Amino acid sequence: MGDAAPHGSGIAEVRRIIERLARGEPPASPALDRLGAALRRLSCWMLAERDEARIERAARSLETLAEEIGVAADGPASRFSGPLFEGGEFLANARGTHPLLGSANPVAPPIRLRVEGDRVVGDVRFDVRFEGNTGWVHGGFVAAGFDIVVAQGAKLSGRAGPTGTLSVRFLAPTPIGVDLRYEARFDRAEGRKLFAAGTLRRLDHGTATAEAQAVVIAPGG
Repeated sequence: MGDAAPHGSGIAEVRRIIERLARGEPPASPALDRLGAALRRLSCWMLAERDEARIERAARSLETLAEEIGVAADGPASRFSGPLFEGGEFLANARGTHPLLGSANPVAPPIRLRVEGDRVVGDVRFDVRFEGNTGWVHGGFVAAGFDIVVAQGAKLSGRAGPTGTLSVRFLAPTPIGVDLRYEARFDRAEGRKLFAAGTLRRLDHGTATAEAQAVVIAPGG
């Protein structure tokens, strides 16, 4: 028989942890958020631009900027420039740099994560950076979104851990440029295995484009 999810103060603490991850803590500075937003705009532009003269001008400008601010060719070894832990908690979205949730990360969609009742919700609009076939989100990015949202859903058990398995079923093409919503819920626990499930829906007419089942492995003997 599966273990029950926590209640009362236990759920409140789980929500606090998830919401802390969602907003980024410590938060991104206004300047870092602006820089991330500008780089996202530039990335979208460069993927669709066909004017070689404009591309050349942009490349020269960015090369000059990189030299001026001393950016190394191979970049830092890790995005964490400060402590990984604060008060015993891992700060996965420190300064808004998480690759899926981070407001300051130029490669993030980003997914806007929150807790609603007994579910974890993630709103997102994938843009041209995530396009596979014309007009559709590449399935790998759909799955990456499930990996973070469904893993957070497993936390509603009161425990957490890395994803052990993730199975995604694609029901319909997921469009770029359309508001979407991930929803995830904790299903049951069997020992260290936390079972969670989720769906991805279009918000314009509610059609589900994908669903997922995941097993998260909680630490323990």
